[in-house]
Amino acid sequence: MTQFIEILPAPSYRSRTSPRPTVDVRRVGIDWAGRMITKRTRTAGPILITATIGTAAVAALTAAASLAIGPTDDYARIFPPRWLSFLAVTLVLVSLLVARMTSSKRGTRAAGVLGWAAAVFFFGASGGAVLDGFRAFFWATGIPSGDFATVDWPGATARAASLLAALVTVAWAWQLRTDPAGAAAGAAASARTRIAVAWCAVAFAVPYPLLKLVWWVQDDSNPPVDVTAGFPVMELLSFGSALVLVLLLTSSRRVPLPAWLLVAGGWCASMALLSMGFLMVFGLLAQATGVAAGSVVFASDGATLMVLCVYGTWLALGVVMLTATLGFIDARGSTRDAENARAHASIAA
Repeated sequence: MTQFIEILPAPSYRSRTSPRPTVDVRRVGIDWAGRMITKRTRTAGPILITATIGTAAVAALTAAASLAIGPTDDYARIFPPRWLSFLAVTLVLVSLLVARMTSSKRGTRAAGVLGWAAAVFFFGASGGAVLDGFRAFFWATGIPSGDFATVDWPGATARAASLLAALVTVAWAWQLRTDPAGAAAGAAASARTRIAVAWCAVAFAVPYPLLKLVWWVQDDSNPPVDVTAGFPVMELLSFGSALVLVLLLTSSRRVPLPAWLLVAGGWCASMALLSMGFLMVFGLLAQATGVAAGSVVFASDGATLMVLCVYGTWLALGVVMLTATLGFIDARGSTRDAENARAHASIAA
């Protein structure tokens, strides 16, 4: 019996005392993040493509209807021509085809350039949508405002559709630029980019309210333009809010506000600013080439320069706001992917 016991194998406690197998946390995290990015792209791609085609189709249909009916109010005659929507639709459809037919970096870059060009023309076609919104507000509320309560409804609908198409086209063009390698490179320089965007916001948000303050404090008997200058409450609030929003979007610290609220505010503010800014660009080009249905006559060359500077700062601030919003979205996505990758790696270990 003793001999039988001696030849039995001794009990093994290796499973309790031996170290766990090593896990390459970095490799697990990268693989998991890669799968998540691929899955997210597959899910968002068809939805975004469908939205891009749908909004472009609506913009084309409403523009065609507006052209057939014509302006129903004189204020709309100075806006950019409606056929800009057709150029934008053509460009975005070509962008979609190029992205579909090629997978090379050069083809993707070409599709992105076409997408951004389409967005610019959509913004041009939307010029005046913000003014339509104010007129529709006074029309709906019945607040006495004279002729400002009348709305060119066919044109307003077409301009609103073009603005929506511009938003979706921007998202499409931005997705073509985004890839894991590009996101990593962007994260490395994110601090410098945030600082530059914040200072640009300060530079472009201050001039217009400051100009309004100068008008208010100076002698009303000799104003620079034929306007009655009151205290610029709305200008200070709107541009001050825009500046604060850019600073929140570019902050390196956690902001005690819901991310969706910041993103929604960034999208709305950038769309409004870009629509107003491109109204000046395409409106002046339309008047210079004689394709505009109406014309704007300024009191002097100084007034013309002032309008160019004012609308130019709106356009620049819109670009800054859009850059801050898209950067914030990218940063949120990268942070979420990294946190999920670390959590998955710790569970796997």
